[in-house]
Amino acid sequence: MSAAPLPDRRGSSVPATEFIDTVGINIPEHLSANEFLSLAREGMIEEEHLRRFALAEFQSQEAEFTAYGVLSARFPHEVPGGFFSFVGHELMQARHRMVAGLAPALGMSPDEMRRAPRLEPVRQFTEFISWVALHAGAAEAALLARTDFTLWCNTCAVLADVLSEAEQVPEAVVEYIGAYRDNPPEVADGVLQVIEYGRTQREPDEWITRSAVRMEPALRAWWRAVATSG
Repeated sequence: MSAAPLPDRRGSSVPATEFIDTVGINIPEHLSANEFLSLAREGMIEEEHLRRFALAEFQSQEAEFTAYGVLSARFPHEVPGGFFSFVGHELMQARHRMVAGLAPALGMSPDEMRRAPRLEPVRQFTEFISWVALHAGAAEAALLARTDFTLWCNTCAVLADVLSEAEQVPEAVVEYIGAYRDNPPEVADGVLQVIEYGRTQREPDEWITRSAVRMEPALRAWWRAVATSG
């Protein structure tokens, strides 16, 4: 999808894609820094790691459900509202896969997962998402979501392939992670329309990328936490 250039505050023309370029997602670097993926490649993933992953994912979803609901309410216009509603729907689909497949395969109870304490990087991630929901503009929040999906989907695609070769990993785990393999175009491309909308509403250009650039280090810390035993 191409996006028409938009006039910036100085009268020049800036395409919406420039904001994606500014974030500068480096997938190979992100994958090489992923300690959970490294353990999987070394055949060192144990059930404890998988349970920590499932719990951290469950707890992160809790914050994301609320965040994208708030964003849909804050921006009811069909462009940003449709985008945030779609993201929320995708997250709820993942939650259904979690409670029906992943959690039971690991002997985990969703009710107990709701009451479990959070690892510090997971707590920081959920607080970050909650801040965005309350304070970010539509374009800023959409670019954050696009960055999150891009990093997460690329990681899960590789991780699912690696785990599928491990005999000790339940099939339900591979299926759950593998379901994230494809980054939906409604997010990957749909973000451009939301950026255009945000700029027409005079959302400051310098704010549009400010949260998205924090997503990679936040996810890197998240994965490091679930890769750590004990």
